[in-house]
Formats: sequence, structure tokens, C-alpha cells
Amino acid sequence: MAAEDGARFYASYMKVAHPLIQEVRREAFGEDIGQFSWTSADEARRFYALLELDRTSRVLDVACGAGGPSLFMARTTGCDVTGIDVTPNGVASATELAASLGLAERARFACVDATGPLPFEAGAFDAVVCMDSINHFYDRVPLFRELHRVLCPGGRLLFTDPIVVTGMLQREEMLARSGAMGRFVFSVPGVNERALAAAGFVDVETEDVTDNIERISTSWAAARARHVDALVEVEAAEPYATFQTFLLTVSLLSRERRLSRWLYRARAPGRQPSA
Repeated sequence: MAAEDGARFYASYMKVAHPLIQEVRREAFGEDIGQFSWTSADEARRFYALLELDRTSRVLDVACGAGGPSLFMARTTGCDVTGIDVTPNGVASATELAASLGLAERARFACVDATGPLPFEAGAFDAVVCMDSINHFYDRVPLFRELHRVLCPGGRLLFTDPIVVTGMLQREEMLARSGAMGRFVFSVPGVNERALAAAGFVDVETEDVTDNIERISTSWAAARARHVDALVEVEAAEPYATFQTFLLTVSLLSRERRLSRWLYRARAPGRQPSA
């Protein structure tokens, strides 16, 4: 995907309330929560349960995009959410959506580059999430150290890495899988675990969640194909075609387990204060 095509495609999906985009998400994911990731609503609910989120929880959502899943988290659990993303259009869309849903007091969004120091005090959050976006970060030990800093004692981190290399890949497949989506970092099993330990996290747990990415990528490509004419009007023909190739490549590599999606959970040492 050429850089200008990638930018144009992302701009179209930042319109989380666009009726066409909503319909495609409903068909692809089963339930539209404004996601632009591989996370279904049911999977998100399971992750919230693992994090033990409730109305007392303060959550940082790293690389929140246009804010749909962050706001779904706030509605589902009652927690207080701060979403950060490097994309100004995404942050603007998220802020607008939060206001329209009456969630502005419990969900706020800021344009922040998480590769550097975060503008939050130490211990500001009970939980940190990063859904299907850790692959945009190369220097993960400094990132995890900063996430550790902003977590309270006993605070929990949960993220998914959608491109863990678990088989043979051809150059063309890697290019189709990465496209023009900014910095894109393929990892191998063990890298995230070592980085978490080096950053001071404890109780690191992992889970293979590749089945979800295989299912979503396949159904997403099919949903888009059913709306090809309308989507071409929004995205233009070439970006539409290259994103279809991307989705079908994701489906194939996931099905053959040559690229896997893994869930990582870890905890900052210490105990959270009693409510």
C-alpha cells in the first residue's frame, strides 16, 4: 500500500460513525464497537474481566485510534479511560464521539507519542491496555518501563501482539502484511516476555489468540467484498484492492500459523490499595 493510499484509507476508517463503515464492522466483527483492530466485542469483554475492571479503575489505552474500543470499555465496565494516540485525526474523532455518547467526563483523549516519556504522574493508572498496536513500537523495554512507571503498585498491563513470527515468511507476504501502516515491527516468541521482565513486570502470562485474527480477517475481507462499490467511492479503487490483499494475507498466515497473535498479561510489583 503506497503511503498516500495508506493515509487515505486510515482517514476513511477514522470516521467511526460513518454508516457504511459501521455496517462493514457489524458484518466483519459481529458487533460494532468502533474497532480498527482484530478485537471482537466478546474478546474485549473477556480482556476486561481478566483486568478486573470496574467503576474504580483508571485505565490508559495506548494507541487508542479513533476511540471506539476505549469508549466501549468505559460503557461496559464503568471505568475511567484515558486514550492516547499519535494520530491527531483519531484523537479528534475519539473526543467527538465521547461527547456524543455522554462519556466526556469518564473518557478523554490526547495526541501523545508513546515512544517517549508519557505526560502522566507515576502510579496514575490501575491498568494499561494496548490492543493490536504493540507492533508499532520497536524499543519495547523503554516503553514497558514507562508503562510500569504510570501503573500503581499491583497495576495490570494487557496487550496483544498480532505479528509474532511462528513460521516461514516470504518477503512479499511480509510487505503485504505491513503495508504503509507506519513503523511495523515483527517479533518472535520470547521477545515481549524478556522485555517485560527487563522493565520490572512480574507474573507475565501469555496466550495464543490467533484464532480470533484468522476469523476476523476472513470475515472482514468478505464483508468488504459485499460492499465493494460503495467502499471504492470512499477509499478509491487501489487502496480498496490493496487492503483486501492485506486482509487475505492476514487470513492465510494466521490459518497456517506462520504469523500468530499473542496476548500478554503482566503486573507491576506491589499491591493495589484497598478500595
